[in-house]
Amino acid sequence: MTTTAQTVTAVALDGLCDGFADSTHQAQQVFRRVLAAMAEPGTVHSLEPGNAPAPLSSAAYQICLALLDQETPLWLQPELASAAVVNSLRFHCGCGIAHRSDKAAFALITANGDCSLAAFNQGTFEYPDRSATVIVEVRGLDAERGENCGEERSELVLEGPGIRQQRRVRIDGFDAGWMQRLADNHASFPCGVDLILTCGNQLMALPRTTRATLIGQEH
Repeated sequence: MTTTAQTVTAVALDGLCDGFADSTHQAQQVFRRVLAAMAEPGTVHSLEPGNAPAPLSSAAYQICLALLDQETPLWLQPELASAAVVNSLRFHCGCGIAHRSDKAAFALITANGDCSLAAFNQGTFEYPDRSATVIVEVRGLDAERGENCGEERSELVLEGPGIRQQRRVRIDGFDAGWMQRLADNHASFPCGVDLILTCGNQLMALPRTTRATLIGQEH
């Protein structure tokens, strides 16, 4: 390899974070955890600890490694679109980076951002499964503490498929604005988006079928 080629390669690989060591096995493990979380909304599932390109959590990165490929364009909230994140996901997943939120199959956002869930692909009444999946980085989940997880949390009551009567969860990062977004998303069913919340190496799913209200505001 020439000196010029070596330089170009070094620049192209700069900031890359490692992917799965055993891609097939680890991707299947993560996929099963995501499915379990979707089947039982509001339950916390832990993934194996692992590195992630800043500023992503380990859980968000592993979910991307497991679910993204050449046919699933990703939209990134600007605060998450670091060179390390973009380069690592392009290299390991082969996914394209969508410039429009409504053109993405997956999206990565933070709970403290102002992204409207309605800005993402909502699917249609004929094909609701074509909607986007939105990964939301939060500061805390349930009563557990993980890396980068905070202590002040909103306590929610969840109802819907996969939940026997009610389930209570604690989420650090969901304010009144987020509660309205969740209500609007639920009201859009069968359209709408499915959410995967991540913090540290933990994840929780809030599909569009789930109704969420703050403690004390249940009807």
